[in-house]
Amino acid sequence: MKKLHPIVLLFCVYIFPLVSFSQNQSGAFTVTGAGYSTAVVTDYQCLGINPANLGWKRNNHLMNVGIGEADFTIYSEPLKRTLVNDLFSTGKTFTDEERQEAVENFTNTKLQVEGNISGFGVSFQDDKIGGFGFSVKERVMWDSNLNEESADILFNGYNAAYFDTVYFDPQTGEYTGEAFDPEKVTDLFEGTSLQVVWFREYNFSYGRAILNNENFSLYGGVGFKYLEGYSLFNYSYQGGVLTALSSLNPVLQVDYDAPSPSKIEGNNYQKVGQGFGLDFGVSALLFNQLRLSLALTDIGSIKWDGNVYTGEDTDLTDIQTAGIDNYNIFELDDNVAFDNLKWGGWEGLESRSTDLPMSLRAGAAYVLNEKFEFGTEFYVPMNETPGSYDKMIVGLGTRISPVKWFRGSIGMVTGGETGTNIPVGISFLPFNNDSFSWELGIAVRDITTYFSQDKPTVSFAMGLMRFSFGSMGNSQTE
Repeated sequence: MKKLHPIVLLFCVYIFPLVSFSQNQSGAFTVTGAGYSTAVVTDYQCLGINPANLGWKRNNHLMNVGIGEADFTIYSEPLKRTLVNDLFSTGKTFTDEERQEAVENFTNTKLQVEGNISGFGVSFQDDKIGGFGFSVKERVMWDSNLNEESADILFNGYNAAYFDTVYFDPQTGEYTGEAFDPEKVTDLFEGTSLQVVWFREYNFSYGRAILNNENFSLYGGVGFKYLEGYSLFNYSYQGGVLTALSSLNPVLQVDYDAPSPSKIEGNNYQKVGQGFGLDFGVSALLFNQLRLSLALTDIGSIKWDGNVYTGEDTDLTDIQTAGIDNYNIFELDDNVAFDNLKWGGWEGLESRSTDLPMSLRAGAAYVLNEKFEFGTEFYVPMNETPGSYDKMIVGLGTRISPVKWFRGSIGMVTGGETGTNIPVGISFLPFNNDSFSWELGIAVRDITTYFSQDKPTVSFAMGLMRFSFGSMGNSQTE
């Protein structure tokens, strides 16, 4: 493997102008900051969360259109909040002391970077025929945890403790670290994992009322997704089981030095896989105040058929790099993380399929009146695949609308392996009447990050253009 441009940075530079989408747990408008979403989010924003909610409207408008929603989050155990920016900075060079500190920081610590962006979302909802929604969403996640040996090699290269000697080749001008008693990479990297997944989702969903009377309404919905895969890297060695699969976009210019029947020539940006997925959901409204919801999402898979390689267990005998000299582990051009860590040998494949990060969501919300609501939610990952969360996540919170043009929200989210967070969000409605509304909002996933240094969750969600318009008949609002 010769060269890899920054995966996360490239994602942000290429995709961010397309704006944007709400993250799996929360969105930039109606649910960010509240800590819950499955029972209350509707129109195009419920796509990928609970399609049944297309059966009811948040206001008396027929159509909702959204452009300009984005969510980006970094959870960092290795670095304190003041150092998180260094993950994307190339201007700093380590001293010897800082290099060793970096090894200690990244040993057995979790780094999770997540971005969710949508170019477009639209929905049409009618009380009689139900609701239709369509959206285009981009999803990317980086999740890594290095053991001591892999962290040492990442930052120290041939000066890592694993290598017995370093020699210089005057003909090539390169230094090489060599191990006289080499180990298998699976033994050396026990407990190490790195998962990167990037795909685009075209989602068409439908939801409608199944039963509807004065004190009880029941809604059902289904969503169909066409998926384009743009990159996958999945390496882990846990409990004696090796997982090693790669299918990276040719624009990243990765060379595995191995033939593959799926190898793509050139370096043009293009998809390297495709697949399909389904979402199912039900939602109920009791006494016009209590909402209950249940949804199963991301049922399906992506078939990766471009630049597909599977990893093999081999001896790590030598390395030709001095390691990286700053915290920017995403700047992978000719450095250790993919090339010189020697993850093992690579064998080309024609194709390989991976499951989508399927999840079960259950939620409830109680609408006290037009100005006050509170709710809770359970998010349960149903499989272990790139893009999945580690464990069940629980959230609760409240939304307050003291005036017609403002909404505030605060909540608490705990679970997974990212600790307990306090999300906060605000939304403004400069225009909000019977025929038209314009909403914009910002949020953070953990306000406490800005008051402490350890294990920060640095995040930002925003949306500037969310419009609704058209009016016909009565509606059941949030």
